[in-house]
Amino acid sequence: MFTTIDWVIIGIYLALAFTIGALMTKKASRGVTSYFIAGRSLPWWWLGTSMVATTFAADTPLAITGIVAKDGVSGNWFWWSWIFTFATITIFFARKWRATGVLTDVEFIELRYEGRNASYLRGFKAFYLSIIVNCFILGWVFRAMSKITTPFVDWEQILGTNLFREVYAFWPKFLIFDNFNNTLTVLVIFLIVVTYSSMGGIRGVILTDLFQFALAIGTALLFAILAVGHLGGLEGLFTKLEALYPGRAGDITSIWPKFDNVVFPFEVFLIFIGIQWWAQYYSDGSGYLAQRINAAKTPEDAEKGSLWFALANFALRTWPWIVVALVALVMFPIGDPTKYSALGEAVGADREMGYPMLMKLILPAGLLGLTFTSLMAAFMSTVDTHINWGASYLMNDIYSRFIRPNASRKEKVFASRGAVITIAITAILVASQITSIEQAWKFFISIGAGLGMPQLLRWIWWRANAWTEIAGMTVAFIASVTLHTLFSDVRTEYLLFWVVLASVSSSIAATLLTKPVSDKKLKLFIDRIYPFGFWRGLTSEHKAKNRMLKRTGMWLLTVISVMCCEFAIGYFILLEWEIAVVLLIVFIITFIALIKLMSSERMRVREEMKNR
Repeated sequence: MFTTIDWVIIGIYLALAFTIGALMTKKASRGVTSYFIAGRSLPWWWLGTSMVATTFAADTPLAITGIVAKDGVSGNWFWWSWIFTFATITIFFARKWRATGVLTDVEFIELRYEGRNASYLRGFKAFYLSIIVNCFILGWVFRAMSKITTPFVDWEQILGTNLFREVYAFWPKFLIFDNFNNTLTVLVIFLIVVTYSSMGGIRGVILTDLFQFALAIGTALLFAILAVGHLGGLEGLFTKLEALYPGRAGDITSIWPKFDNVVFPFEVFLIFIGIQWWAQYYSDGSGYLAQRINAAKTPEDAEKGSLWFALANFALRTWPWIVVALVALVMFPIGDPTKYSALGEAVGADREMGYPMLMKLILPAGLLGLTFTSLMAAFMSTVDTHINWGASYLMNDIYSRFIRPNASRKEKVFASRGAVITIAITAILVASQITSIEQAWKFFISIGAGLGMPQLLRWIWWRANAWTEIAGMTVAFIASVTLHTLFSDVRTEYLLFWVVLASVSSSIAATLLTKPVSDKKLKLFIDRIYPFGFWRGLTSEHKAKNRMLKRTGMWLLTVISVMCCEFAIGYFILLEWEIAVVLLIVFIITFIALIKLMSSERMRVREEMKNR
């Protein structure tokens, strides 16, 4: 349980978040552009840090703790493979998104396509992303926060037994996260999030993101250091792992999979690095990432912010969580997790609980409250981003587009705040139905897989049309629900392969069997975006292909640079100094080369744009 100093720290942060929302209310009320994308005024470091803070959700350290227990450190290739995704967004699409001038990524549909199919797709996709996809994400974030609060907050003690039981007697039983105690904790925090995010819009969200990022990174690092120190340092950790898991400790700590077809089959690794990363629903930066990118001051800020996000997301965030996950394997051994009584029993039933249980076991008063606050802040940062992002679809792509196109500025801001509350209520209902964070992650990737390839094609291939996305999205959803229902005991990665195969095939078939976008519409798109890829002579096709080839080289350099930085840190932690030093040197060389290439490419693009 928390001490007084822990409660004081938690209270200060909640008051700070609420105050920021209140202070940003006036600016947010200037219009929907200010409310949802901060008037396109953010510098690169601000938007990049905000993106990292948003992806640093309360669910992530818990999910990683579960992954390491199941598949070892190399199991994190499940999300390390997203390096390819974020490199793609940085190099190919960040500048392009900012150049579109759209408020939401869904609005982009009618910039790229035409006719009724485009308008229907825009409306449906706005609903699909804001309600189904967005609330699914919020659902597992709620579940994670519920797990985190389990060891620390006791509402029966706070309210008194009689009042607690009276409230519980009237509470709807379908609306419970794990148990009633956790539900109350999460909903109190959530109410504060909804209040300040509805008042301050995206500016209030991003300001809290900056503070949350520093707090979360700092406390995660300090927690990892104390957890390792509890076992006698890194050498003590690895010695104890070997003693508890003889013959397996090396596989558990290995960055690269051993492909023994038991812990981590080779086919799964191939799916991670060959399919999953481009099959994401945000393969081109769509979603809340596009919202942040569109808030950039300039296309250059959009590109730099995306690069900072890619680097910080993997190199800075990864290892504190993995270290704590390894400590959890020692403190709560698989097969004998009851070493610490009730704490161990909870971890034995759910390995994701290893993270909060270690917090309770290891951290002293004050630091426990600070670390809990960092996870609470991570929860709040993710939630406020997603309800603001989801509300932007309801406001811009449904209400303003189809219901009240001529609504006043004041009416639109009022409707925006109403949309935030709508998303919030829906998310609560979805969250109560999710049990495993990792499984929710993987099912979500599966249903979103139909959007990955179509969203890439629309930027680089003239032939893509609205049916490309409609077919992919529909088939992926049907295939995911069917396969996950019929083959629930099969690894989700194998199911993803078949979902992607079905959705991509359907997308290509639908594209070729339907009419292309008119030349007039394509020319308007090309004039605004100046794309690269395959554009059938409507612009200089040779130059478009050359631009794509150069960007592909920069993409490869980005992937190498980020991976070398991330794994250099990892090998230092594993005490493999020689490999770590080599990777660090390669990172420095490739990163400097990348920055120079990006600078020269920006200058070249400016010249070409002037001469068009």
